[in-house]
Amino acid sequence: MTKPGLLFSLALLPLLASCAPLTSMLASQDGPVPRSAGPLTVGQTWTVSGPVSGRTVTTTINVRDLVEVAGSTASVGGRDQADAFARAQAGFGVATYNNDRRTLNFEWIGEQGERYVCAIDTLLSLPYAGRLTLRQGGNTATGSCQATLSQP
Repeated sequence: MTKPGLLFSLALLPLLASCAPLTSMLASQDGPVPRSAGPLTVGQTWTVSGPVSGRTVTTTINVRDLVEVAGSTASVGGRDQADAFARAQAGFGVATYNNDRRTLNFEWIGEQGERYVCAIDTLLSLPYAGRLTLRQGGNTATGSCQATLSQP
């Protein structure tokens, strides 16, 4: 190495040393940050419940993934949603966040194939409160719902 090259390398040492705190801080993270959309974050579990048609219904919805679907972000892809709802697959549930409208929907299928939707328009503080809609056999009933984060 030539003398000017050696001097240049030595001049860079203080600059490299100043990067050490930043490198240390970045290395202290426990891995990548989970994907999120609005209040939804991968790894969460939500409990949704409410009275409708004379009874109280409760379900849990796991956010295993977040994918873009039809202008929103959902915990299940569009094709999987369509298949589950077409087959009335009992126990299926999905959480959907619309970033433009800043609304949150929880949809699930009950034991007898009934379809529930908890639509939340105001996301100010937990527990979130919204409108619960039950659709079964051409009939529709409405009530209220609450969504709480049961597993952050």
